[in-house]
Amino acid sequence: MALYNKTTTKVIPTIAASIQTAAFQNEDILFDWHKVDGFKGVEINGITAIVRGTDGAQQTMVDFELLFATSGIKEDTRGVSVDVAPPSLGTVNAGVSLYQWKNNLTGRLLVDVDSNALFNDGDIDVLSLVTISGLNIPVGQDLYMAAIVKGALDFRSTVQVSTETATNTTAVVVKTTGALINFAPGDVLHDENDLVIGTVKSVTDDNNIVLAENCASVSAVNKDLYNIHPVQFILNATT
Repeated sequence: MALYNKTTTKVIPTIAASIQTAAFQNEDILFDWHKVDGFKGVEINGITAIVRGTDGAQQTMVDFELLFATSGIKEDTRGVSVDVAPPSLGTVNAGVSLYQWKNNLTGRLLVDVDSNALFNDGDIDVLSLVTISGLNIPVGQDLYMAAIVKGALDFRSTVQVSTETATNTTAVVVKTTGALINFAPGDVLHDENDLVIGTVKSVTDDNNIVLAENCASVSAVNKDLYNIHPVQFILNATT
């Protein structure tokens, strides 16, 4: 009798803070190819998408397209194998402009907010969540993901540095928009100029953040802070 194990894999692509300072528009690249480490299985059976809000408010969700790829390209006629990571789609937060990844592609999924992707209805203000099951997206020798938005997504932040950060302390003091509703333990914070601040250990209140380690950079007063992982996915598979 065959034994089946269900597995889950967390996918956490990076979207640079400086990219998030402008809203995404229809057909913009949300994130370029991200290598998924640790996936077990021959196909993806289900996906949960976790999308952060806009500056502490719920995101106005739009359709987005997920692309799946592998580095293992095989030319069947002569049995020639080529191992090349999928080349870039182009500039993030702009339209697709490069197409050298065509032979790497293994699957596509349109996350349609009007049909297969019924996001939560506002009961969790700062997150938009959806789970799509019944999929059979094949996975080759490895797995890469990229995404393209089909409307406007906005991750802009007005959580600002209140007191210039210092590299001899884990404390970050902020103002303007509450830290409690915008950030959480595990968030990786950069400022609007992509200076690394650090990983959040705890959020004490709306104005005070504690990092897991001393602040990595000196960020000036009034610089906006961003979580560089505003979109995450959980992939479900059966092995």
